Amino acid sequence: MTRENEDKARETTSPKELEELAMDEDVEVRAEVAKNENTPLPVLEKLSKDRKTIIRDCVAGNRKTPVSVLEILSKDKKTGVRVGVAQNQYTPVSLLEKLADDEDEEVYLTVSQNENTPVSLMEKLKDKYEIVRMYLAENFKTPISELEKLAVDESEIVRQSVAGNNNITISLLEKLVDDEDEWVRNNVAYNRITPANLLEKLAEDGNEDVRQGVSKNENTPVSVLEKLAGDENEDVRMYVASNLNTPVSVLEKLAEDENESVREAAKEIL
Repeated sequence: MTRENEDKARETTSPKELEELAMDEDVEVRAEVAKNENTPLPVLEKLSKDRKTIIRDCVAGNRKTPVSVLEILSKDKKTGVRVGVAQNQYTPVSLLEKLADDEDEEVYLTVSQNENTPVSLMEKLKDKYEIVRMYLAENFKTPISELEKLAVDESEIVRQSVAGNNNITISLLEKLVDDEDEWVRNNVAYNRITPANLLEKLAEDGNEDVRQGVSKNENTPVSVLEKLAGDENEDVRMYVASNLNTPVSVLEKLAEDENESVREAAKEIL
């Protein structure tokens, strides 16, 4: 009967059934009611006071949970519940701002990952933790002025995220193309807005992963693809064979490559 009630709590849209199931003795059943977006607001409010942490956690993550209930749960003594509120895409900015000052690292890190968190709040959080700066660096909403600062961050992980941001400027890409970290250069090579002249430069990079990124990029000029078709690294040649811009003459040559994966990739396009 427990499994049957659990399934019913997960699938039903009936307010009456959900109200009844919210009083079930089984924790898993009540948890499904707490997650169900059709659960009446008064029932969610009642479940937010459940003695079991998992129930309150599920209420915290329900996008239909009223703001008044989220406010109460944001002060819950259990970290997991506060994380649930911080994770909820429907948690208002005013509440996210309060959670950003939470004493627990997991809570404010979760705030930084919430799509509803404004860039201004992310900027406030960036000095607390490297990973927050990384999230800020990869966020397409981050202002160019902030990306410029993050592009010279001491952390290579942060710079890598900037290099992969499609909202970056060409001038920033020109700076990052010479970064000492190969994965920063790799992300420049993969970035879909990287111009042809920078891709041509990266095609000469000593790191094979960077050259692989160039061989995959749809903006890579035919002249560069032709050159990379003779690269010593088989993966570079294979990605050239898979690039839709690679001319037939090059594909025909790669179809005779000594490496089986390269040959198969070329023949698949031909």
